[in-house]
Amino acid sequence: MIDLKGMINDNMAVLDAESKHQEMLAEEKLQRQHEALIELSDEIKPVIEEAGYSIKLWKHGNVFAKKWRTYKEAWEKSVEKVYYLKIEFEDSRHLKSTGESESFYAPHTKYAGQHCGANKRAYIKFVWDDDKGLYHIIPNVAYESNKELKELDPLTYQELTGTKDMVIERLAVVLANAMRYEKSKAIRLAEHQAWKESLNG
Repeated sequence: MIDLKGMINDNMAVLDAESKHQEMLAEEKLQRQHEALIELSDEIKPVIEEAGYSIKLWKHGNVFAKKWRTYKEAWEKSVEKVYYLKIEFEDSRHLKSTGESESFYAPHTKYAGQHCGANKRAYIKFVWDDDKGLYHIIPNVAYESNKELKELDPLTYQELTGTKDMVIERLAVVLANAMRYEKSKAIRLAEHQAWKESLNG
């Protein structure tokens, strides 16, 4: 006679073992992400903070570790927790709200595919691609009315997957251009303020 109960128990034990193995692999992957991003953060954090910006390590759903470029992406649900590094510009009057909007009109509307809403909070994100063993930089800063600025280097707006040195080099390009834009806006504002004061005599 076949021992059905015993076979069920054996199969459940196999399934439990496979589940624990997958959990272990997921934890190991998270740990590698954490270590890689901490290593990157330690190297760039002093310069970021000296410039007056902030940098923080986040653990969130994977959909938040990317830039949404379509209506569909904006409604995706996370399938796993991931770490990502995020530079923000909250203390910069001229940069903090220069991120490209990640909201879009629905496909059935007249403006399907177009941005919905004004600029959003600016950021630069970094993630660790565990499969490739490489970093990925996602810049979203120095937009005006959701448009890239022609006077800035096009690389300011482009994502890049590469080694730590490669993404740091790209970060230097992004920040140099963002700072140039920040300075330009400050000068224009000061000139406008001086003009208004001159009118008041």
